[in-house]
Amino acid sequence: MSQKRQAKSFYVKTFGCQMNVADSERMMSLLAEQGMTAAPSADQADVILINGCTVREKAVHKAVSQLGVYHHEAKGSQRAPIIGIGGCVGQLEKNALFKRAPYLDFVFGTDTIDNLPEMLSRVANGERHIVYADFDKSMDYSTETKVYGAKAQAFVNIMKGCDKYCTYCIVPFTRGKEKSRTIDEVLSDLARLVATGVREITLLGQNVNSFGKGNPNTKNRSPVELHNRIGKVGPREGEENFPMLLRAIEEDPRLSKLRWIRFTSSHPLDFSDELIECYAPPEKGGLSKLAPHLHLPVQSGSNAVLQKMGRHHKIEGYVEQMDRLREICPDVGLSTDLIVGFPTETDADFQQTLDLLDRVQYDNIYAFAYSPRPGTRAAKLQDDVPAAVKNERLNILLKRQLEIAEKRYASRIGREMELLVEGQARHQNLLHGADATNSKVWTGHTPCGRVCNFISDSPRPLIGRFVRVKITAATSLSLTGELVHDPFEAERGGDALPPLSEPISSEIVR
Repeated sequence: MSQKRQAKSFYVKTFGCQMNVADSERMMSLLAEQGMTAAPSADQADVILINGCTVREKAVHKAVSQLGVYHHEAKGSQRAPIIGIGGCVGQLEKNALFKRAPYLDFVFGTDTIDNLPEMLSRVANGERHIVYADFDKSMDYSTETKVYGAKAQAFVNIMKGCDKYCTYCIVPFTRGKEKSRTIDEVLSDLARLVATGVREITLLGQNVNSFGKGNPNTKNRSPVELHNRIGKVGPREGEENFPMLLRAIEEDPRLSKLRWIRFTSSHPLDFSDELIECYAPPEKGGLSKLAPHLHLPVQSGSNAVLQKMGRHHKIEGYVEQMDRLREICPDVGLSTDLIVGFPTETDADFQQTLDLLDRVQYDNIYAFAYSPRPGTRAAKLQDDVPAAVKNERLNILLKRQLEIAEKRYASRIGREMELLVEGQARHQNLLHGADATNSKVWTGHTPCGRVCNFISDSPRPLIGRFVRVKITAATSLSLTGELVHDPFEAERGGDALPPLSEPISSEIVR
């Protein structure tokens, strides 16, 4: 029986979506509550956790191979860290992971994160190959958001699970059926976060647009019923719904200092007319806190492929939704998910996806070559698109999107935009000459979701501050701005945020 070191420090590596990021925040917060501190790197940690994703085969391989890297590093240095893997990988693979990585100490799933201190205690006392991967089978969903450290941004789970069962997707099997928190619980959760300095929140769920199903609308909030030109699904009349939650957030006096609301992810079937109306200017009934940004996965531009994917909507309806949104909010930043090489996808089907890019003009896309996921309906289909063709189509798609993004980003040059500073840019190559002596390049996102970098020579911390910049240059991936508003000189409404630190122990990999 191998002897484990006393667990005093931890390191978390995150693969996947924002939901996984929020789960990692919860893990780090739970460990901090046990008196542990974050290590700056895995080779200095007593506990190493991998939060893995199963949406694509490549993501699973990354998570498992990373286990081997950490084990090899620890073996070479005679260290004996506790190593665990969780998230969707743990939920799906369970005991099978020990066969692939026998040095792994424990596995946990998406519904057992709060048992993490107990798992570590058992391992520290000599137990190995522990599995905590039971689903919470109750239909009630209640939680409290945990954020590690002081931050101006927070991810907030409002629901979990998915009932759509797209033929290619493993999420319903790793996250379970849809269930939502109540609006009142979410509001109280947000009020607590705002009181600690949070100014931007991202509401999370596998399909946030279906939030509220099964929760009675006991306070008669509006809108009481949702409409969708694609087809009526989601919460029924008399139940809580997502636009109702957004409007409740806007109206809650405890959230007056909350600046921006974002959300992800969405499904076109539940993207209601009432939600589109939330993007209108406040004077026309819209919400001032809702950031003009939308990520709405479409997956393909071909109706034939969408049908085989089990998406249950047609591309014409999706485009109509985007047209109406752009009419109401011309500045909205749009992004989507796309899969190329799905079984039976022809050259003509792929061309329709390219046509969709040209028609909608996205700011950003997340595109992937199809890989079958065991247990899904699509895995029973013949994977008949050769890998070389998948990769060729993916490269063509990404190149076309870069051309579109370059034009859309360039259209912002000369405008002033607000952004929340998230930290120093990874690359400081904007600095040159005298600038490099005392200046730093900072980065953040604009309300419409675009990355923007700017230079400041201020010695004061900017992380967590809202600044205004004038856009001076653009690429297909980001904007460059010139600082025109110093938050320390004129903080809006006297709302001076405390200095915040950057997270040091969680690395996010898509």
